[in-house]
Amino acid sequence: MPREFIPGRREPEIPSNSFSYFFREAVRRIWVSKRTSFVAVAMITISLVTVGAFLLVAENLGRAAAEWQGRSRVVIYLAPEATVQQIAAVGQNLAGDRTLAQRRFVTREVALARFKKYFANLSAVVGQLDANPFPPSFEIDVTPALAQSRAFNMRMNAIRALPGVDQVQYDWEWIVRLRRLIQIINVAGLIAGGVLAIAAAFTIANVIRLTMMLYREEIEIMRLVGATERMIRGPFLIEGFLQGLIGGCLSVALLFALFEAGRRALAPSSSILWGFLFAGFLPWQKILALIAGGMLAGWAGSWMSVRTRPDTA
Repeated sequence: MPREFIPGRREPEIPSNSFSYFFREAVRRIWVSKRTSFVAVAMITISLVTVGAFLLVAENLGRAAAEWQGRSRVVIYLAPEATVQQIAAVGQNLAGDRTLAQRRFVTREVALARFKKYFANLSAVVGQLDANPFPPSFEIDVTPALAQSRAFNMRMNAIRALPGVDQVQYDWEWIVRLRRLIQIINVAGLIAGGVLAIAAAFTIANVIRLTMMLYREEIEIMRLVGATERMIRGPFLIEGFLQGLIGGCLSVALLFALFEAGRRALAPSSSILWGFLFAGFLPWQKILALIAGGMLAGWAGSWMSVRTRPDTA
């Protein structure tokens, strides 16, 4: 329906740079409604920190798995009650196979020292035990091709049957389990983050809707002087977009602060967890993805609010 012409009324001038106008108005409204904007930004931050924490754990576990990928090690654990003769017999059996030349014998004392190094916080607990709980073992480095051969599996089955042998463990088995765990963590993070992101988007939608109610008179005046719906709704869209951007940046900063705090609280020489959880922070691609996710949630929330006429929201 064409707008009614009123004699003597001056048609409004559209700003030369609409985006600049949208941005200034959005910043002004965020500042005026600081408390409600804080709620929206906090929801975005919480949701992205949750997603980022899952991504960070999965990222470091993936790095650990990639580091061990291609390394094939077999550990032959001997029974704690194995006699010297039985241990020597197992060693001679291994020495007769040239494919198992890269082997080393780990005494119970060395195994205990390793545990105390990797788990310094538990060393006092182990020290209270009457006896060393760690068995001796043979560690054997083999090629991936040999590890996947049928003859190798038959050879290991024969070693399992030797007197004094308690267990034969393959290192690559835990790598497979670790990768499955990484997949589960990624899926859980996406689900939890998705639910929180939807909640954040609805929070932003309510915040924008409340802001539009506060500016109801201003919106009416803008319509009366000829402002288009695009000029009216634009600042509200940018407002949600900026709230998402602020929340995304805050989530990355908070996640990095928590990561550094945990990294400093857990010295690299005190626990094996260092290499699994604190090897490094998120790559820049995932950092940008988190921030982009915040902006998307903010824009989605504001879009839900301006789908209808702002004065009827």
